[in-house]
Parts: sequence; C-alpha cells; structure tokens
Amino acid sequence: MSIEDTLTKILKKVNIRHGKKLLKNNGKAPEIPDEEPVFMKNKTDEFFNVGFAKRITMPDDINAKQYWVAGYKSGNLAKGVLDPMTVSAMWIDCKDNGGIVLVSADCIGLTGFEVAKIRDSLSDFKKESGCKLISISCTHTHGGIDTVGYWGKPIVGPLPGDGKDPEFMALLMGAIKDVCIEAYKNKKEGKLYIGSTHVPGAQFDKRPPLVLNDTLTRIRFVPNDGGVETWFLNFAAHPNTMGGDNDKITADYPYYMRETINKTKETNVLFSAGAICAVDPGNYCEDKLQRTIIEGETLGNAALKIDNDVQMKPEITVLNQKYYAPIDNCVLGLMSIVKTVNSLKFPYDKGELGLALRTEMTYIKIGNRQILVLPGEAMQEFVYGGYAPKEESATGLGPEINPTPLSEIAGDKDLIVFGVSNDMTGYMVPPNDFVLHKTQGYLNNGRDVFDRSHYHETNSLGYLTTQTIADVFAGIIDRVRKAENAQNN
Repeated sequence: MSIEDTLTKILKKVNIRHGKKLLKNNGKAPEIPDEEPVFMKNKTDEFFNVGFAKRITMPDDINAKQYWVAGYKSGNLAKGVLDPMTVSAMWIDCKDNGGIVLVSADCIGLTGFEVAKIRDSLSDFKKESGCKLISISCTHTHGGIDTVGYWGKPIVGPLPGDGKDPEFMALLMGAIKDVCIEAYKNKKEGKLYIGSTHVPGAQFDKRPPLVLNDTLTRIRFVPNDGGVETWFLNFAAHPNTMGGDNDKITADYPYYMRETINKTKETNVLFSAGAICAVDPGNYCEDKLQRTIIEGETLGNAALKIDNDVQMKPEITVLNQKYYAPIDNCVLGLMSIVKTVNSLKFPYDKGELGLALRTEMTYIKIGNRQILVLPGEAMQEFVYGGYAPKEESATGLGPEINPTPLSEIAGDKDLIVFGVSNDMTGYMVPPNDFVLHKTQGYLNNGRDVFDRSHYHETNSLGYLTTQTIADVFAGIIDRVRKAENAQNN
C-alpha cells in the first residue's frame, strides 16, 4: 500500500469521526423548509427601477505584503498587478414590493460563510429598501487574490494554509456592502431588455462529452433620462487564460471585455460566469496575455452587436432555497475541519462521510426569462443536455443514471445560469462521467475506461452532487409553477 493510499484512508476516517462528533454534540442537521416564491410586479406602467455602483477592491499594500494568487497552484505569491479587481452591484425593482441586488465580484469565489456575513451586515438595508434577495456572483478569475483559502502557502505536503488575508477580506466584504446600498440609492426609472448572441470560438471544451453552449446573454437597462446604460453579461468560459504560471493580479478576460465595451459606449458592465466546468476560453494563440485580451475583445464586441433585445415586463420572481449537499470529498472536508476554508457543515445521513454542506441555489425570473443561480461550476451537459451515451461514457454506463438536465427541469432550453454564486462548492459532474482514483479518491486523479485522466472529480463534493441539485431545483420549479397558477386563477 502506497503512502497516498494510506493518507486517503486516514483522511476518510478523520472526516467520519468529525461527522460523528458533530452529531453527538449538536444532534441531527436541522430540517430546511421549502421556501415559497416571492413575486414582484409593476401594475401601473412598463418601467423598472435599476441602480448601479462600483468599487475598486485593490489593497494599498499589494506590493508590500504577501498575497496569494488564487486559481491554480497553492503558494503562488502575487508579484504585481495587471489590472484592478472590482465589485459592482445592480439593483432591480418593479417599483412595487421591493427589489433584488445582483453583485458581480472579481474574485475566485466566496464561501456561503462569507456571503452570510455580508448579508447580515446588510440587514438594515434590506428592511429599509424592501430587498428580497442579495445574490453575489464571482467572476471566478484565476488571477485574483485568494478569497476562499485553498491557495495559501502549503503547510503539510500539498495541504495549503489559509490564503485569505483578514484585512483584504474585510475590504472586499465592506466594498460589496457599500455597492449594494449605493446601487439602491442610484436607481433610475427605465426599460429592461434581455438579448443574446452566439460566440463561436470563444470556448474550448477540454473534457468529453464535447457540449458547448456558446450563448452570451445580456441583461440591459436603458434609463429614461438618457443616462448610462447598465448591462449584466453572462457567458460560460473560465476566466483562466493567464494560466498557472501567472503571478500577477488580474481580473482576466472580464476586465478586457468591460474595457472593450466602454471604448465604444460608456456602459456599466457586470459579469457572471455560466456553466464553466471543463470549459476554457478560446484557444486563440500561445501568448497568454494576448489570448486574454482577445477573449475579452471578442466577448465585448459580441455584446455590443446584440440586436435581438426583447423588452421585459416589470415582473420579478425569486426563490432562494437552502439545501444540504453531501460531502464525500475527504480532502475538501479536511480543509474545512482545519478551517483553511470556512464552511457551514452538518452531520448527514447521505454520502460516505456522514457530512453535508449547507448551501443554496436561487431561482430568478425577470419578465419571462429564467435564471438559475448555482453555488459552483456545472458541466454544460448537466444544464443543457447531451450526456455521453453508454458507448462513449467514462464509466461505461448510460445516461439514464444521470439526473434530468436542469434546462429540461425548467422547461427552458435557454435557461440562464449564474455559476460560482453565493457559495463555492466545486465542480458538478454527472454520475456516468464521474470517475475517482480506485484507492486515492479525491487525492489524485482517477482514470476512466478509455484511460483518460479525471481531474474535476477531485474538486467536487462528490458523486451525489448533481442529483441533489436536480432534485432541489425540481422542487423549486414545482412550487413556482403552482404559485404562478394560483395567482392566475
């Protein structure tokens, strides 16, 4: 038996013991109630109220203090800045019954623990504004300062120390609080449109089955006073073009996308990544900075050319649902036990370790367009369909063991997905493509029936992840449809 085999067994035992301790000390995980949808509607005219705010979130001592670059290897010390990190917020309401705030943050991600703290700091704001939802999407740049903890200096073997800097985290979380409040104060009356375009060549799927949804979606607010428009863009490609050797702080291609748009038209631009598991930006050239710029310019120019905008009726539906996600990943479990990563863990009766993460997903409907806000990185086939058949699957098993694709559950082939939002739960890999190392599961990559290496599973919560999400989403859709029918009858 190898050292890695032994270590994997030890890690499993540590997690199982921790789950039993939680059960003994705190009892079973409390039941999570099914939330009901909240409806907001303007009954008098065709206008929304929308506000925008933005902050730069770069620490003053970026060149004098140790900061760790998040996204690839641990212990990657930042040695300069290519472009500044920012956070932006977009307040949206229907002029009746409150509104919502959509936040876009240039960072790798935030755990539900930090998101809960930010929301708690905004409790007075929620009461005063009638805010029904604060949703924080992270662009998932692989060139930002560590905001999760995975990427600090290694302390034991490959296990990283906590890479989060307390002062920077306070700066970031304070900036998010500020932009939420300011966006509400800056709200103006106007019309809201949603349009989209296909951007072929702006994605590269590095893992079979090769499923690519190359849709760039634009939520566009046009104020009645003729002022600056606000756009929320969504596209599925990892902001990782600078690569693992990069030691400069950068927002990656979303920065150049925003810059490209503003060279042509002054615009407030927010961005969220879509279903990005195993999906990289276009492979335009060898020079990584040039590739980053090209991706940003390609998407920025595509956004400027969208010509199929459809005006949305001023109606918003939201349903924010917490749920338990079983933890089978003994490595991620250990990182939460030793508090390298902050998490909301509970004892649980599903999965191998007796542990679950309390996390959340959110359903948003603006006008007639549906948005699913997910806490991690989904494979495109899990959202839009296209599972591998038995003959081509990594496990030799057919697609019938996989959950119903999320767009099919929603009854919407154009379902918009905001990934890496409100939590950082890792990759979402469907069962017939899920392969672990036979004796070193979650520690080292497994190999499938075609002898292909499987990395993404090592950064997933486990085998049960996609079915759990599909079941929770099906419950959300069922309650939304019933409530809509009740309103219409």
